[in-house]
Amino acid sequence: MEDDKERASASAPPPPSYEEAAFRMFGLLNATASQPGHVHSLRVLGTERTRDSFLKLATSNTFTGMTIADIINDVQHTADRLQRLDIFDSVNVILDTSRDPFAAKDAFDVIFSVKEKSRFFLKTGTEIGNGEGNMNGSVVIRNVFGGAEMLETSASFGTRNSSAFQFSLSRPVNASPDARIDVNAHSVVRNNMMFSSHEELVRGIGARFKGLSNWGFHEISYDLSWRTIDRIAENGSLSIRNQAGHSLKSSISHSFVRDRRDDMLLPTKGYYLRFTQELAGVGKIGDTKYLKHEVEASIARQHGGGEILRDENGLAKAIAPGIVLSLNVRGGLLATLNDKEANISDKFMLGGPLSIRGFRTCGVGPRDKKDSLGGDAYWATGVSLITPLPKLADKPLRGHAFVNAGSLIPWKTGTSTSDTIKALTASPSVAVGFGIIYRHSVARLELNFCIPLTVARGDMFKRGFQLGLGLNFM
Repeated sequence: MEDDKERASASAPPPPSYEEAAFRMFGLLNATASQPGHVHSLRVLGTERTRDSFLKLATSNTFTGMTIADIINDVQHTADRLQRLDIFDSVNVILDTSRDPFAAKDAFDVIFSVKEKSRFFLKTGTEIGNGEGNMNGSVVIRNVFGGAEMLETSASFGTRNSSAFQFSLSRPVNASPDARIDVNAHSVVRNNMMFSSHEELVRGIGARFKGLSNWGFHEISYDLSWRTIDRIAENGSLSIRNQAGHSLKSSISHSFVRDRRDDMLLPTKGYYLRFTQELAGVGKIGDTKYLKHEVEASIARQHGGGEILRDENGLAKAIAPGIVLSLNVRGGLLATLNDKEANISDKFMLGGPLSIRGFRTCGVGPRDKKDSLGGDAYWATGVSLITPLPKLADKPLRGHAFVNAGSLIPWKTGTSTSDTIKALTASPSVAVGFGIIYRHSVARLELNFCIPLTVARGDMFKRGFQLGLGLNFM
């Protein structure tokens, strides 16, 4: 008997490799893809807190397929949707022919086996933004009412926002991970001493919709904020002192972002678009009334590169980067809808290592002594030539040369287009320079040597070395 088993084992073919099994499965799916089929039943196993009505809505698209290929695609799409709701650790799929004796021959049963994430989540850490760093902590309660709702309370303390507290409750729209609505309350203390000799306290409530379309990302929000400008520095200017006090703003805003860059921090190709509109004075609430528009666009193109870089042993280690030419343009206009001048909190600020290099933070535009007052209309542009460094092409280091220019002016509603253009182009602030870029995983760091070429009256420029840390550079 043992000899017979050994001979049978020796004559048996070896098991197929993973590649062979995958090839056979692909061939089987390809051969049966066009055959008719439909989903007979669907079950979601492993849920404890998630409502059945929510799961029914989240998986409703699974029943639309008319062929086996449609069923497989719909099941994969539904599994991806469930995973992106951020309430499940894992989503596994079982697809089998239906075992219901009354089902048709082309019927299939679908089972999603899920594991829910922990309901409570505590997070602490540090973040680096555009010219700002902060420490933060948040407490998140997932799946509050069984429909992928998120209840979040967060606090942060930083260099620009001295303290910020926020409470929000959000839920997906139609069980979609690509659209959410939330209600929120917030309190923020902004430290503007570095450029405007004051602090600002903002308390408010709001509602917001975030959604992803075929064109890009949309955000529509309503905000009711009580703002207080106080703690004026002893040497604060008269213009800042005149701004001290309270203001109430009721506004609705919309922003649209389309990002087709290959890298947010250091792109080599692609483009980026952002449009923002805000209307203040909604419902005749508050003393702040204006219409505000802002647009930003950038494009990057790479020339050369693509060769394989090898180490001393001849092994491939990276792909050679090319020379990248990037262009960035920004502009904005604020039009008041009453006889009052816009509050400094709502005006545009310009200048610094992230916008117009070679000038101090908020160093471009109207000023009173050392205080930046902001402006109502601006434009800014930047052109950069980014190149790999010799012997460091495989490192996240680049050299670059740049030209930045822009202008920020006060503007009154009713000013003619020709007068506006003339004021914006009469005395632009321009700087050139070169430096080194380090692309960290969380932010971009630049060390540049800047040479201001033209300076408008009152501008605060910075000739020499300038350090920039942030996400979005001009």
